[in-house]
Amino acid sequence: MAVQPPAAALEYHELTKHSPASVRATTHRLDFADQPRPFKIYPDLDPIPLPDPAGDTKHPAPAAVTEQLADGTRPLDAGELARLLTLAAGIRRVFRGPGGGPIYLRSYACAGALYPNEVYLACTDVDGIPPGLYHYSPIEDALRQLRSGDPRPYLVRAAGGRNSVASAPACIILSGIMWRTAWKYRARGYRHLWWDSGMILANLLALSAGGSHHCEAVAGFDDEELNLLLGVDGRTEMGLCLAPVGFTSGAPAAQSATAAPKAINHTSLRISHFSRHYEEALQAHADTSLSGSQEVRLWQRDPPSRPAPPAPICPVGIEKVIRRRGSKRVFEPDRSAMSLEQFRGILDHATHHLACDWGEQLTRVGAIVHSVEGLEPGAYRYAGGLELIEQGEMRDKAKFLCLEQALGGDGAATLFLLADLDEAAGSLGRRSYRAAQLNAGILGGRLYLCAYSCRLGATGLTFYDDEVRRFFSTTAEPMLVIAMGR
Repeated sequence: MAVQPPAAALEYHELTKHSPASVRATTHRLDFADQPRPFKIYPDLDPIPLPDPAGDTKHPAPAAVTEQLADGTRPLDAGELARLLTLAAGIRRVFRGPGGGPIYLRSYACAGALYPNEVYLACTDVDGIPPGLYHYSPIEDALRQLRSGDPRPYLVRAAGGRNSVASAPACIILSGIMWRTAWKYRARGYRHLWWDSGMILANLLALSAGGSHHCEAVAGFDDEELNLLLGVDGRTEMGLCLAPVGFTSGAPAAQSATAAPKAINHTSLRISHFSRHYEEALQAHADTSLSGSQEVRLWQRDPPSRPAPPAPICPVGIEKVIRRRGSKRVFEPDRSAMSLEQFRGILDHATHHLACDWGEQLTRVGAIVHSVEGLEPGAYRYAGGLELIEQGEMRDKAKFLCLEQALGGDGAATLFLLADLDEAAGSLGRRSYRAAQLNAGILGGRLYLCAYSCRLGATGLTFYDDEVRRFFSTTAEPMLVIAMGR
């Protein structure tokens, strides 16, 4: 296949970079009176309450993060899917926001707590849930049926016959409503759709491993066919990724549908009175779209063979860690130290093998270490081991790189997740931009889970793009920043 670079996506990336000048020049103000509704609501469809979630697996979080399946098997039934949905993307607690309305904090990190993702469930053979396509409502902990009958042949068609999709009894589908995040972050909000999806996927992949279910992140599909299946328009809301759950190599595989699904048009409430499309973001999305089963199959890759797992650390159960997780707003520099064993273990586990259809980890890690016991402060590269770039105390520099936010310099270490977009485009073509952003989001979510399993805190931060790249003397672009500490 001739590799086509994602020209419009790369142009979008340049246009949406932060710099000290661009941040100071902004005149954007938030209209809290018209903040987008954080939940998609189908007023004409009755909710189907989920049963009580299945009990905790207590599978150690670091082992779950590296997708080491727990011993034994659990039936993938309605209670188990309730565990996956509520802990991967459900609501943890509620508090009052700056505009006066409630903010529903969910089980995954999200830029600005704006939650632009929607979650759908396609069921084929799940005890307690009839075959069909459903929308998951976290505020009600319920499903709404959008289509009856087996949706898997249509998913197989959209996913180019991917075996994991063809043999999985259930598939969780993530979409994005860009206006929810663009309301605050404008065109740059398109990046957040992928970061936030990655955070959900990090939870879902780990929770599936805890239940002994295979799961895979699938970013390759026919965009038009998936959007048609979901009943979304591809502009206001667009399909982003698939996560087939419970597939095995010996399971019977569904055949691809011979025709596209019929259109559905269930009414959903408007999310705000005013909304704006950012054409540069929509063009980037269109530029990275795939069409037809053959193009999808040519894009997809098989994951590399799974290496030996890292040495175990911090054996707290994955469910307990997700319930404990938050986004810390304060680190105290004199108390933020972590041990070298913890730091290495967190990095080793978070960057371990990833089950995905782009075939390789696209994310590299640059670190500014502030207070890791047994490790000199300074800048490092991590690639299976730590390489010192420059020694010295750099809290002020890390703070500056992180949009001059104190959290960037107050923790034990600040991790910059980097991707060489030109290199990725050379091997993966125009879909590479989505994969690079999604990969960084999954790695960020894994870093959260590993940090909280070790009773540390973590928070995601934005950054001055080119300042980060120059600091690490790299052609790789920063995708996301995670600061960690006590």
